[in-house]
Amino acid sequence: MPNDFGKLLSSVGMLPSESKVYLAALELGPSTAQNIAKKAGISRTAAYEAIELLKKRGLIADSTVGKRRLFAAEDPDRIVSYLKGEQERFEDTLRDIERSIGSLRLLSGGIRPTVKVFEGEEALFAYFDDVATVKPKEWLELTNVDDVYAHIDEKTLLAARKSLDGIKGGQIRVLITGSPRNPRLGANIRRIDASWGDFHGNIAVYDGHIALATYVGKVVVVIVESPALAETMRLMFNLAWKSCESK
Repeated sequence: MPNDFGKLLSSVGMLPSESKVYLAALELGPSTAQNIAKKAGISRTAAYEAIELLKKRGLIADSTVGKRRLFAAEDPDRIVSYLKGEQERFEDTLRDIERSIGSLRLLSGGIRPTVKVFEGEEALFAYFDDVATVKPKEWLELTNVDDVYAHIDEKTLLAARKSLDGIKGGQIRVLITGSPRNPRLGANIRRIDASWGDFHGNIAVYDGHIALATYVGKVVVVIVESPALAETMRLMFNLAWKSCESK
């Protein structure tokens, strides 16, 4: 039975030495550290360390009788009180973390985004490789399809489409200007009104990545890895998406 109690106390955060010392002190009543250590089957040094930890938890009290310093386990009800206090502190900490989650995300990726720049023919393959590595569950893209078809051959475009094979069609949303050709089955496409103006580039958002590309002249691809920036760009895309009509 004591072994079961030991496991139970360890499961709520006590060190094995703490649970052994607490149970030994509970059985012995007021006793010296030496006797408690002997009863617990641990060294006197380990017993003293465990006693100090248990005192901080409010589970052991000490007193001086003559020249002897005695230690006594508090009533087991105190364990319940201690755990309830720890639960309240944990819940407060959890709420603080939830309130700070935005700042934590900035620390993880927003302050120092990873930026990679590629030029020429290798730029596109580096772009596709990054997408294939990330294996995103969602794809958001703004593109001038006339530029794409004018400057990239069909074989390369097919390679690009394969990198999106893991994404369900409904999770692919594309805002376009120009005339689409053979759009991916199931992809959601909306046309950007011409009154918004013309542009010659491509922006894609996938997981915590943003890819910026231009195909006019030399191909240039900039890949930014930043969950915070990707989240911001995703919001901007959604605002634009709501403003556009289906093609």
